[in-house]
Amino acid sequence: MVEVADTGTGLDPGYVGRLFESFYTTKAEGMGVGLAISRSIVEAHGGRLEAAPNEPHGAVFRFTLSTKEKAQASPEGLRA
Repeated sequence: MVEVADTGTGLDPGYVGRLFESFYTTKAEGMGVGLAISRSIVEAHGGRLEAAPNEPHGAVFRFTLSTKEKAQASPEGLRA
């Protein structure tokens, strides 16, 4: 597991579920593809990418990846 946290403006809890949707952005100049692409890459390798508010301020992003042995044993495991 890798976790990155900051103490910036944070995430609106009501929109956390939308962060990974394609073309959804919270930035005026954003395209809304970065987190969607990141999640698809992590999931393609048998992992999971999540975001949550960091109390009292900021955001936390974390991803987990399975070990090669665990991933190959599961149906959702690594694909060649």
